[in-house]
Formats: sequence, structure tokens, C-alpha cells
Amino acid sequence: MFFGTKNILIIIFFLILTITDLKSKECIEFLPFGHNEYYVHLPTQSQFCVKYGKKDLTFKTDNLGGRYFNSVSTKLQVFGDSQVLGLDIDDQNKHFLSQYYKEDFIIYAAPNNGPYEVINFILFNSKKINRKIIIHFNLSVDLFRIYPGWSINNFVALRDDQLDEILERPFKYRLIILKNLFKNKFFTVSRKNQKQMQNLFNNLEIVDLKQNINLYLNQLNQITNKLGIKVHFVLSLPYWLYEQDKKLKSFIINEDIEKRIKYIICPTFNKNFAIHKKLIYQVNNRSDILTSDKRHIKSEKITLTELSNYCKF
Repeated sequence: MFFGTKNILIIIFFLILTITDLKSKECIEFLPFGHNEYYVHLPTQSQFCVKYGKKDLTFKTDNLGGRYFNSVSTKLQVFGDSQVLGLDIDDQNKHFLSQYYKEDFIIYAAPNNGPYEVINFILFNSKKINRKIIIHFNLSVDLFRIYPGWSINNFVALRDDQLDEILERPFKYRLIILKNLFKNKFFTVSRKNQKQMQNLFNNLEIVDLKQNINLYLNQLNQITNKLGIKVHFVLSLPYWLYEQDKKLKSFIINEDIEKRIKYIICPTFNKNFAIHKKLIYQVNNRSDILTSDKRHIKSEKITLTELSNYCKF
């Protein structure tokens, strides 16, 4: 039949989104990001509004897609994925890095922008990289992204040359997501739940995981040493490390998983002496710690500590 079930669903979906698009010119309901085969970034030289719960958040970007909060002058450059981007804030003073760093930030980060994508960004834009940078490693997902075979093509729906059009016509973004879900792509909207992520982590071979971390760190060290860049490294504990208690009022740490994480990161990241400073963050209040998508820790709940101190216990 010409109008199969999938086609009918797509047509209905298209009509709904065309209507809602008329209402979203001022503030869109998703974060726009795309890839260029090498790394993922936000729209360049843009200012746009993103709905987050009941809040409307302003995003401003420079000519490379870096998010800034104040001015676009010389800033402390930060690299990573969506956790460090500050999905739930539009005030730098509310960003967890402000606890430790007082300079203005410019954050080159986007969903599914993994560790090797950060390296690619630095290589492709080496003349614009400052001598001191922060690299964020999201243990929730970056532990999986350093494995051979991981590709942004399987996780990022848009190419970066589509971003300007998506800002003008937001409904097209959801059409692209829907189309690729039918093709069994693994975009962020289909990410596994907390228990599934824990199982994925527990099924990783520790020897292989340590080896992949060290391969990544060695490559990062070689490139930053060649470019004369001092790296401050910030790790985030996984959101799936925290489990709701029986009364569903707060979150508790899964101690078995935390022991396994320490066994992996302390002899790798903590022992890498080429990195000038190593920090890790934890939650400072274990009630209501997750953002609305349940995949990130809220910025206001994060506190920073030296990785060496964390590894003592």
C-alpha cells in the first residue's frame, strides 16, 4: 500500500511539527548541534533561545560554535560534551567550573562530542587554541566513546551545514530524528536507561578499558605537548552511578560501581603526570540531582575536588 503505516505517521508528525514551528520562532525546544565528520559543535556565530523546563535559556556562540556567557573576548577555553556545556543554565556564575576558575569561559562542547572529537577540534583549530585549556571527560559516556568503532555518524543526526536551516525551521530537526530512528540509528534520544548503562559498564573488560584510556591520554599528551598547551582535566562521575533510595527522595551512590570506577580512573587519569591539574566532580546535595532529560547532573548540584584526594579513599 502506497500510504503505509510509517508514511502516515511521518505525514502526521510533519503536520504537527509544522504547526508547532509557528510557535517556536522565539525559543526552540531542543539544542541544535551538528558534526563535520571530525567533531560536534553548536551553530556558529549565533544567538538562540532553548526551552529548558519552565526556563528559556539563551545560548550565544562564536565563529567556531563555542558557547560564551559574557563577552566574546579572550577567554578560558573549555572542551567536552553536553555535561560541561551547561544545559540547564545561562549564567556563568552558576556553572560548576566557576567554583574553581574565575576567568570567563568559552565552551567548545556539544552532545556526543567525545574525547577523540575534542582532539580533532584542537588539531583542526590549533592556531586558535590558547596555551591553557580545560578538557572535560564525562565518565557517563566517554568511557564508551574511546573504544574503536565508536562514530559520531551513529549518534549525531545533523551535519553542521544543516544547522542554520534548523534554527530557521526547527520542525525539520525532529523529522530528521524520526527518519533516522526508522533506520535504527542510535541517536541520543534512544539512550539506554540507568540500569542498562550500569550493565554496559560492568560488562566492559577492565584491562581493555584501561588500555583504551591510556591510548587516548598518550595521544592527547603528544598533541598538547607539541602545541605547548597546558591541560587542566576535569572528570565527571557518571549520572548512572547514583540511584534513587526506596523513598524516592534522594540519590545514593552504588558503592560497587564506584569501587570499579576508582579502580579504573585512579591508575590511569590520576597517574598521568603530563596533565597539569586533575579535578573530579561529585554531587553536593543528593536530592533532585538530574536534569530534565535524566542524563546529566544539574550544574547547581556539582562540587569540584582534586582527583588525587578522591583516589585516596
